[in-house]
Amino acid sequence: MTAPAPAARKRVGIATHYLRYAAGNVLVMLAGFVSFPVMTRLLDTSQYGIFGYYDAWLLILAGVFKLGAQHTILRFYPHAGGAPALARFGANCILLPFVCSSALWLLAVAAYALIVVVAPPEATGVGWIMLLLLLPTIWISYVNAFAYAEERSGTSVLIVVGQRWCETLSILTVVVLIDRSTLGVYLARFAVAAVFALGLAGWLRRQVPMHARDIDLPGWCEGLRYGLPLVANEIATTVLAFADRLMLRQMLVDFTAVGVYTIGYGLALNINNLFNLALYNAYTQVSMREYETRGAAAVVRMKRTVLHMLVYVCAAMIVGLVTVGADALLLMAGRDKTSSVPIFVLIGVVYTLDGLFGVCGSGLLLLKRSRTVLLLTLGAALFNIALNLLLIPRLGVFGAACSTLASFVVLNVARYATCPRDLRALPDLRAVLTATGLGALCVFVAEHSILIELDSHLMRLLAMLLLMLVMYVLPALALDARLRAQIFHHRDASS
Repeated sequence: MTAPAPAARKRVGIATHYLRYAAGNVLVMLAGFVSFPVMTRLLDTSQYGIFGYYDAWLLILAGVFKLGAQHTILRFYPHAGGAPALARFGANCILLPFVCSSALWLLAVAAYALIVVVAPPEATGVGWIMLLLLLPTIWISYVNAFAYAEERSGTSVLIVVGQRWCETLSILTVVVLIDRSTLGVYLARFAVAAVFALGLAGWLRRQVPMHARDIDLPGWCEGLRYGLPLVANEIATTVLAFADRLMLRQMLVDFTAVGVYTIGYGLALNINNLFNLALYNAYTQVSMREYETRGAAAVVRMKRTVLHMLVYVCAAMIVGLVTVGADALLLMAGRDKTSSVPIFVLIGVVYTLDGLFGVCGSGLLLLKRSRTVLLLTLGAALFNIALNLLLIPRLGVFGAACSTLASFVVLNVARYATCPRDLRALPDLRAVLTATGLGALCVFVAEHSILIELDSHLMRLLAMLLLMLVMYVLPALALDARLRAQIFHHRDASS
C-alpha cells in the first residue's frame, strides 16, 4: 500500500524540522563521546590506525559510488504530478542509481581481489568487510534522502541516530567482550548496517514504487548531470575546510601549530554541526517543495520569515563567542589550550554568519545549477589555498584562520551575486539594527561588569546566559512585535 501523496500529509515548519535535526546531531555527538574513550583505550595505536585508514576509504568509495543520487532524490522528488511522477521518480532516482552503484561495487570487489593476490595489504580481512559494508551504507543513504525529500525529519533523524547508537552499542560489546580489533569493529558495523538496510528496504517499498518498466533514461541522465557536480562539490568543501591543516604542517613544519589550529577549528565545527547543518537540512527540504508547488515568490516570503528570527539567533551566538568563547573552549579542552582560543572564536563567527548569509543567497540548487555551485565552492577553496600561502608565513596559525574567514566572505558574496534576483532576500533592516544594538550593549556590559572578575569558566558562562536573557532576549521580544508573533504564536516559515 502506497503512502498518501505528500500534499495529504500534515506538514510542519522549518523551526520544527530544525529542532529535530539539531537534537539528532546532539545525540550522534553523544554516541561519539561514549565510544571514543573506550575504543582509544582498548584498541592499540596500530589497530586504531587501520580503523582510520579503512574508514577513510569507506567514506570516499561511498561518496563516489552514490553518483550524487542522494542529492538527486532530494531535488527531483515529485511534489506534484501524482502516481505516474512518483513511479518515474522511484525508477530513475532510486532503483537505477542503486543498480549502477552495485555495478561499481562489483568492480571494486574485483579490483580488491586482484590487489590481495598481487600485493596483499595489511588487515586484508578488514578490507573485505569494509567492501561488504559499502552497499548497505549506500542504500541507507538513499532511504534517508527519500525521507528528507518527503520532509519526514522525524524519520530521517531516527534513521541516523538509531543506526549510530546501535553501532556504538554493538561495537562496544564486541570490543569489550569478544575481539579487541578493527575486524571486530567492522563486523559489528556490518551487522547493524545490514539489519537497517533490510528493514528500510521494506519501509521504502511501501512508500514509493520502484519498477524497471518505469525507467526513463533521459530522466536518469538529467539526474546524473545534476548529482555528479555535487559529489565534486563535497570534495571541494572538504578541501575548503581542511586544506589549512595540511598547509600549516608543510609550511611551518610543526605539528604543534596544526594541533593549535585543529583544537580551535574542531570545536567551532560543533557550531557548524548543531547550527548550520540542522538549519540547512530544515530549510532546504521546505524551500524545494515551496519552489516546486508555489514558485519563487513563496520561497522569498519564507526566506524573509526565517531570516527575521535568524538575525537575532546569529547576533546572540556572536556575542557569546566574543565574550565567553574562551571560557567554553578552556572548560572543554583545558586551561593550557589558550593559544587555540582566537581560532575558535574567529572560525565560530565565520560558521555562524555562513548560516545566515547562506540562506540569503540560496537558490542555485532550486534551479538545478549544481555545476555553478561546484565552481563557487572550488573557487573559494583555491582562494583559501592562495591566501594561506601568503598569510601563514606572516601570521602563522592565525593567518590560516584569516584565510578561512576571507574565503567564506568571497563564497557568500559569490553565492548572492549568482543567485537569481527573484530568489534573493536580505534580513529586515530594523531587525538587524535591533539585534546589533542589543548585542553591542551586552558585550559592553560583559566587559565592564562583575563577569570579568569571575575565575570559574563555568560561572562566567552561566553569568553570561543570565545577562543575555535580561539584556538581549527580553528587550528583543519587547521591541520586535514580529519576533514575538513568530515565537509565541508559532508562525513557522512554511507549513
